[in-house]
Amino acid sequence: MRKICCCILLVMLLILPFNTMALAGEPQIVGETAVLLDAKSGTVLYGKEEHKKMYPASTTKVLTALLALERSQLTKQVTIGPNPSKAGGTSIWLQEGEQLTLEELLHALMLNSANDAGVAIAEHIAGSVDKFAELSNERAKQIGAKGTHFTNPHGMPGKEHYSTAYDLALIGREALKNQDLRKIITTINYEIPRADPEAQKHLFNHNKLLWSKTYGYKGATGLKTGYTVDAGQCIIASAERDGMELIAVVLRSEGFNIWTDASKLLDYGFENFTSRQLVKGGQVMADVPVQYGKGSVKLLTKNDLYYTFPKEGNIDLHVTTEPDEEVSAPVTKGEVLGAVIIRKGEEIVGKVPLVAHAAVQRDWKMTLTTWFKWGLPLLLFFLWLRRRIYLRRKRQQRLARRRKYYNYPELK
Repeated sequence: MRKICCCILLVMLLILPFNTMALAGEPQIVGETAVLLDAKSGTVLYGKEEHKKMYPASTTKVLTALLALERSQLTKQVTIGPNPSKAGGTSIWLQEGEQLTLEELLHALMLNSANDAGVAIAEHIAGSVDKFAELSNERAKQIGAKGTHFTNPHGMPGKEHYSTAYDLALIGREALKNQDLRKIITTINYEIPRADPEAQKHLFNHNKLLWSKTYGYKGATGLKTGYTVDAGQCIIASAERDGMELIAVVLRSEGFNIWTDASKLLDYGFENFTSRQLVKGGQVMADVPVQYGKGSVKLLTKNDLYYTFPKEGNIDLHVTTEPDEEVSAPVTKGEVLGAVIIRKGEEIVGKVPLVAHAAVQRDWKMTLTTWFKWGLPLLLFFLWLRRRIYLRRKRQQRLARRRKYYNYPELK
């Protein structure tokens, strides 16, 4: 089957050239490094040394919470061991032998930024802090956070515990896909039951963007603050307006500037950009024949794809459907058999896999018919040729015998 390349969309918008790093009114950030990311498209809208390795402080806990939710259940009971009380830094003073649910520990981790809750979660998930760190680093790589290496679940400083503004934005983007985590990080107040009447029960979210009259941000959806002397003030902030969600990361800011830095980045994104869906997941894009199969197969888009446009600019996008050149049975459901390609000029700026809507079994009757149609003549020709070679050899052998016994002259 020849390659099908069907243009399905041409996007032509606005007036000025598109340059995400050169729009007017870029924010002036106090933080040493920063990044602004569109959560849906993954497009970087602003960067300030976003790939520089930094101490992440308690923003580490976003990955800790995500990993915990992916590997356990909120209702799981966790028995506190002897190590959480040795974590240092912010804590809710967990006691050895105490029992809390994973949900309660996650609220302590994300609202109160409790380091002892982080250690308890790590030991619950992996058995030890070191093994949990290995899982964290593996998960970070899966997300695409290549400049990240964690040695603990809470963010206390260490030479081998680092990340980047860009990596933390990617981790935040993945975290926002988890609805349980979304609910936790937007909780302002939470109370956990404690057997000790003197133990801390009331938790309050440290993220002022969610609740403060002074620093609150319209549409704020999370995520996590952090601070150590080595790391300075840090934040992963997210907000949503008009269907567009942005993630701002600021590392090593100073004092109250952490809130204004985050707000400036988010304002910049909402004022200058818009996010639009170009491809919808689960949409039928092609119906292609299956060689040796029982019928054709419909190809669906595997996932949504969004693209971030400048509110003032001119950009032409071409979206094309490109199934595989040949599709042969058997086909399994969900098998990737092509892609929807988004191009800006010659540059590929997005790609969505095309997957089989259903399985297609091999049609053995058609296979045999095809074999007889093309294979049988070849087989007969081979047998005829073999017979001709055999007869020629027999004739040569008879002639050789005659020359031997009757001294026939050699034939030329």
